[in-house]
Formats: sequence, C-alpha cells, structure tokens
Amino acid sequence: MPHPATEGGACMEKAMTQFYLQDSRSNTGDGLMFWALGGGYTTNLDKAELFTQEQACGHRETDIPWPKDYVDARAHLGVDHQYISLGEARDQLNPGCTVVLQIPGRWNGNDIALARWPIGHTFRFDKAHHLTLEDAEAIGNTPDEAVIWPVAYLEAKARRLVHKRDVDIKEALTGTGIVLAKAKRRAPASTQNCGDCGRFVPSPSYEDCRHCDHDNRP
Repeated sequence: MPHPATEGGACMEKAMTQFYLQDSRSNTGDGLMFWALGGGYTTNLDKAELFTQEQACGHRETDIPWPKDYVDARAHLGVDHQYISLGEARDQLNPGCTVVLQIPGRWNGNDIALARWPIGHTFRFDKAHHLTLEDAEAIGNTPDEAVIWPVAYLEAKARRLVHKRDVDIKEALTGTGIVLAKAKRRAPASTQNCGDCGRFVPSPSYEDCRHCDHDNRP
C-alpha cells in the first residue's frame, strides 16, 4: 500500500500541526480507524501514526486528515475485549477494591458495555458506575447478567479512541487550508428497519441501533 504522502491531494501548508490520517472506508463500531504506526490501521490513538500537514494532504480520497489536537480533545477511553482476561483480573479482585460491571452481549465494535448509574450502559470507561467488590457481589448478578471487573485492571487496559458522532470534519479543518478531494458518488447504502423502534439502520447491521440500542445483527 503506498504511503499517503505519495498520492495526489490539494491543500495549503500549515506549519507544525500534527495530523492523524483516517481510513474512512470502514469503522470499528463507532470508532474511527486511523493509519497505525508501522502499518495497518487502529482505533487506538496512541498507536496511530502522526503526520505533518504536508504528508497528510497527500492522501487518497478515502484517507481523511484530522488535526491531532482536535481529535484528542474529543477522545474517550474504551475497553477492547480482545485485550482483557478474567483470569488475569481475578488477582486484583481484593476485598474493598473498586469495580465496574460489564453487561454481556453488548458491544460497540470491540468495546465492552459497562453499567452506568442509575440505569443503562456506556462504552466510555470514564462514565461507568464504580462500586465496591462487596456491593457488586451483594447485587447477586450472575455472569449472564453482569461481569465484575476491577477498575484498576481495566484502567490499565483501556485505550484512547474517538467515535464518529463526536467529531465533525468541516469543523476540524476550519482554518487549516486543507481542501478534501470530492468523494465519488457511490451506490446508496442498503437499509432496514430496526426490529425495536422501526427507524432505518444499515443493512446488514453490525452495531446496536443508535436510537434504542436494539441489537439488529444478522
């Protein structure tokens, strides 16, 4: 795959601002995918490659430059299920420790859902409800209803990412002088009705409905 700096693009040089480069062809759940340091793509901002404006502007039509400061200010912590293990975490479930509850069966891309106070769930680690191990165990939840995780363990595993709904490319590029290539027209995406609220969702759908959180996966 050619480096983005070798492809055509149009923009005015802006000194010293750093950029992430998004591969806009797909997201992981709501998480934007960026060029990763060393190759490939990642939702983890700390593993994303940084570019100068000159480099970032030499992008393909599908590679979108985002000012680092803009994205960082809108990032949050999420917990990717691929990097956590109950076997590892059990050693940190000590009397009096602070825990959070995972809600099984709910995902945003690879991110686990965590219980939020007083009801509901969140994919943002900083908004998860904290309680003591004893209080969590007293609730009497089974693994099918909730999974107890030590906060300290998940905190060490969480990574920074940004959701598409939290950023706006026009706002981000205001004042940078960058002019994005016009996207080619594509065939309309297929849609279907949400099985709960009836609103239109992508078809096939691989994430919960944004309006009612219903699981519409095939």
